[in-house]
Amino acid sequence: MSFIYTFLIEAIRKKGAEMSGTNWEIQFCWVKAHVGTQGNEPADTLAKGAATNMDLAENYKKIPKSVVMSELTEMSIQTWQRQWDQTTKGAITKEYFPVVNERLKMNIKCTPNLTTIITGHGNIRSYLHRFKLINSPTCACGNSEQTIDHILYNCEIINRERGSLISRVEKTNKWPVDKRQLIRKHYQFFIKFVNTLSFDKIASYTKESKPA
Repeated sequence: MSFIYTFLIEAIRKKGAEMSGTNWEIQFCWVKAHVGTQGNEPADTLAKGAATNMDLAENYKKIPKSVVMSELTEMSIQTWQRQWDQTTKGAITKEYFPVVNERLKMNIKCTPNLTTIITGHGNIRSYLHRFKLINSPTCACGNSEQTIDHILYNCEIINRERGSLISRVEKTNKWPVDKRQLIRKHYQFFIKFVNTLSFDKIASYTKESKPA
């Protein structure tokens, strides 16, 4: 119902401008109700009469453009959310951004590393193996398949980089936290961690190169 009030306010504004153009002096001020202020009591009576008169036709046709745009935007986001919930694609990205409206409110500066981490597409062995570009999806650390989860939570090659992220996160949360919390609640620290990753370093790692 807010659009009705917006319309009424705009109608009052236009009427005030019209009257000012014909040498009326118009002032708006608050007055205390029911104390006999001239004009206020009749206005209250007319307003209450209109509100309770069931014979008056309601007119919802005059809606401001801003309200229409707002409602169309909301409908679009709802449609987008339904499609996002139903699609079987983008599973990794969904873990970071399950709610479309949350993502739209975030100002994210994409980098090659961040795109890889939030999509799983790129220089990740599980991804390359999926398209038969390499023979094995196993991470260079030798512990398991190199997936996004493995890189974020387990890969020993980047223990130092992950340690800095964990120390920041554990100031407010218990590690590990899910991807949605990483991108929403710990965005700055997560982005710093992601952008310090070297996929070339991970790819060239061997057990013999591990620091003593």
